[in-house]
Amino acid sequence: MNDPLDETLHDRPLDPPGADAAKDERSILLVIVAGGELDFGRHFVLEREETTIGRGDGCGIVVHDAKASKAHCAASVILGRGGVERIEIRDLGTTNGTFVNGERADRATLMAGDKVRVGDTVLQLRYGDGIEREYHARLFQLAARDALTGLYNKRFIANELENQARIARRSGRPLSVILFDLDDFKHINDRFGHLAGDEYLAGFAGLLARTLREQDIAGRAGGEEFLVVLPETALDGALQLAERIRQGAADFALRRGDEEIRATLSAGVGQFDSGLGGVPELLDLVDKALYEAKREGKNRIGVQGNGLR
Repeated sequence: MNDPLDETLHDRPLDPPGADAAKDERSILLVIVAGGELDFGRHFVLEREETTIGRGDGCGIVVHDAKASKAHCAASVILGRGGVERIEIRDLGTTNGTFVNGERADRATLMAGDKVRVGDTVLQLRYGDGIEREYHARLFQLAARDALTGLYNKRFIANELENQARIARRSGRPLSVILFDLDDFKHINDRFGHLAGDEYLAGFAGLLARTLREQDIAGRAGGEEFLVVLPETALDGALQLAERIRQGAADFALRRGDEEIRATLSAGVGQFDSGLGGVPELLDLVDKALYEAKREGKNRIGVQGNGLR
C-alpha cells in the first residue's frame, strides 16, 4: 500500500533553463546595502552602457541622500568581443568623493562584491538572476510598506519627511505635508466589524495613491491616519490636493451586501520653511490644524496657522 505522504507534489513541469535564463544569469546588479530607509534594499540592473548615480531626478539611480551630489558618479558597463569586459565606476568631480571598498577613487574597476559609497549610501555590485532580483524587491517592500494598505509604513514616511526637509532647507524649494484622518472610523469597526474596517482602509489607500503625483509620497501614520509628503509643492498646491482627496473620500463607498460603508475625511495642511525648528515642529502645527478641522465639525481641511478651508 502506497503512503501518500511519500509522494512528491509537482505544481508545474520543471523545464531546463533556456535563453531567457541564460540572460538572467548575466544580470549585473547594484544593490543598496546601507543608507537611508527610503533606499535600503533597492536594487538596480545595469542595462545601459553608463548609468549615473546621484540625488538628482535625472540620474538613472536616484539616491535619497543629502550628502550625495546631484550627479555623483557613473557606472559603466564596458563591452568586448566576448560580452562584458569590465565594470567601472567614475567619480563626477564631487566634493565628498566616491569610495570603493573604503578608499576614495576617481575611477575604479569593480568586481563582484565590491562596495561603492556615495555620501552615506553604499551600493554593492552583484551578479544575479530573476529570483535574486525578486528577492531584493520583496525585501525592500517588506521593510518599507504597511502590510494592510500597501502605502509606506510610519517609520519609512517619517524618515522620508526628514530627508525632504533637509533638501528643502538647503535648496530653498517648497515642501508641504498633509495629515489625513478618517472621521469617526470607530463606528465602521463597531457596526461592520474590523475586517470590513480593514477592507475600507485598503480601499481608501488605493484612492489616495491614485490621486497623488509620481513624486508625492504617502504613508500610513497609524490606525486611520495618513501622512502625505509633497516635495516641490507650496501651501496652495497642497490645499488643492487635500481638497481633491477629501472630496474623493466623501464619494468613495465600500459595498458590504446590501449596505454601503462610507466615511468622511479631515485634514491638516502645512508648509515647511526655514523658520521652523525642524520636522517635529511642522508635524505639531499640522496636527493642530487637523484637530481644529475635527473640532469644527469634521469633513474639513485645517491650515497651518490659518484656520479652516
